[in-house]
Amino acid sequence: LLRYDITPEFSTEAETYTDTLCRNATLIQNGRRDLRDLDTMTVDGPSTMDFDDALSITREGEGYLIGIHITDVGYFVAKDDPIDQVAQERCSSIYMPDGKISMLPPRLSDDACSLIAGQDRPAISTLIHLDAKAAMGGFEIFPSLIRVQQQLTFQDMDALTTDESGAKTLYALAQHYRQQRIDNGALLIDLPEINIWTTPEGHPMVARVNRESPGRMLVSELMIMANALAAQWLSENGLSAVYRSQAEPRERLFGDDKGTLFQNWMQRKQINRLVLSSTPERHAGLGLTAYVTATSPIRKYFDLVTQRQLRAAAGLEEPYTHKQIETIISNSAEPMLQVGRIQYRRQRYWLLKYLQDCIGQKEEALVLFKRRDGYIVLLQTYMLECRLSGADNITLRPEDLVQVTIQHVHARNDVITVVLG
Repeated sequence: LLRYDITPEFSTEAETYTDTLCRNATLIQNGRRDLRDLDTMTVDGPSTMDFDDALSITREGEGYLIGIHITDVGYFVAKDDPIDQVAQERCSSIYMPDGKISMLPPRLSDDACSLIAGQDRPAISTLIHLDAKAAMGGFEIFPSLIRVQQQLTFQDMDALTTDESGAKTLYALAQHYRQQRIDNGALLIDLPEINIWTTPEGHPMVARVNRESPGRMLVSELMIMANALAAQWLSENGLSAVYRSQAEPRERLFGDDKGTLFQNWMQRKQINRLVLSSTPERHAGLGLTAYVTATSPIRKYFDLVTQRQLRAAAGLEEPYTHKQIETIISNSAEPMLQVGRIQYRRQRYWLLKYLQDCIGQKEEALVLFKRRDGYIVLLQTYMLECRLSGADNITLRPEDLVQVTIQHVHARNDVITVVLG
């Protein structure tokens, strides 16, 4: 954080402007469709404070009307105002095991812009019409006024998807949409997520998260759907945006099946980098002809910029020009790299800090490949790649399972040593 001159605190000017903004903010319904009668819910992790997306489902004849509602940050934060300038400098909220550095001041991110249950909020809503077989009909995107009814966790949603409820229908829709993407060439890499957090006393804790649980999968697919529809809508309206594209992977290691842990881990090394531009191109990894991200405007500046283009298409403000979008993409390149580095290094540091108390512990490891200085293995419990010592005279093959012992760990020096046996 010192290296990149990043601080959690906001300037006095930004804090003062935020106070004035929140004190004088009045919710004007003009031009907004009132959706406060919908049964709307957020679905997030238990520690989430900045709720930026919500879902709804209602019966519509023999079919359903699905709602994906994103908090309208542009309603509060205008282009080039003091808060927007700070957000553009930060580019993204930074999530770390021992804390969070918000892109927006907390009075906005965790309060005024957050979709808090029982509170009226301005939003940009996408309504999708489904027939009785969950096939998508038309859709519309428009400014709205919503009131979240339920604040659910992913675990809550997991339980609801087993009942005869709207959640079960949403899950079926998510599965149907994912299969469509797979049929269109999407590459699904299925790897466990390692969640690391620190206790109030500063001790690291580690848990594996199943990213494919019904609740997480449902939310992930519906957000992808909302972003894809936003890209389609902006493209059809001739508006520039921060479009994301990705070329085909250099090699596909498995087909429509999920693949083994080894194949998924190695497949990740074969994908091409994302390309950002002001014009739409195919996103091979997602199996989509055009893609933007506009579902996290509290947390990501690119999402806020693209949401402003949706607002512009609805007549709420002037759109960015093609040149302005290109400039934003160019100016954000280095700050976004810094955010990625900080999150990766901080995650790795706290994981190694945890493993410092696991010296002598035996773990199952997956052999990945051989280098000149030895074998590289994956500690499956922690999804951590490291070099294997003590196997110089042994022949191992990729995908072999071996038992290893954690011999030495030094978090500050970014060192971990595991030995065979």
